[in-house]
Amino acid sequence: MKKITIIVIACLFSGFVFSQSNEAKEKMLNVVEKLESVPPYSCDVNIDIDVKFIKIKERTGKMYYNSPNDIDYKIKGFAFLPKKEMGATSTDLFKEDFIAIDMGFENDNQIIKVIPMDINSEIVTGQFWINKSELIQKMILITKEKGSYTADLTYNNIDYDLPKSIKMSFDVKNQKMPAMLTGDLESYVDENEDDEISTGSITINYSNHEF
Repeated sequence: MKKITIIVIACLFSGFVFSQSNEAKEKMLNVVEKLESVPPYSCDVNIDIDVKFIKIKERTGKMYYNSPNDIDYKIKGFAFLPKKEMGATSTDLFKEDFIAIDMGFENDNQIIKVIPMDINSEIVTGQFWINKSELIQKMILITKEKGSYTADLTYNNIDYDLPKSIKMSFDVKNQKMPAMLTGDLESYVDENEDDEISTGSITINYSNHEF
């Protein structure tokens, strides 16, 4: 009788975890659908870079959005290229089947860990903080070759639930910053001169959207 009871409990627990995973996966698919339903638009951007070995003035320009993986920045004297990592959250990570795991809640945000089933995916895993409006409040992406990225998003009643700002943080030791950023750098020091691992960040503020 004891063995039968243990088996029944184990089956019920497995079914609960499975159903919770399905709910988490459905929520992530809803988030992706919302992202991919955004029509093309343009907006003003203000970019602030905080990296120890780079000194560069705050930049302003335009962003042209066509799809999550097709974003173009027009900023005089400055090339800004983190768009692949951001676009990958709704393309590379979700274009194939994936596992979604409910990790519980933090500050009313549901935490969902996503693991792609595609072994060739550049992204190894992603963790998303989803708010009550099914918007991404925060995400952490771990990649095979480019280290990890953390993005914190804030919102302010912009059409299609677009973020007002995104702050991306990353380990500068895993980045080749001159390949990401080119332009009128006021000064640059080779990161190899300093063995200390530090974190850099790029903050993008969006305004004046035109759809």
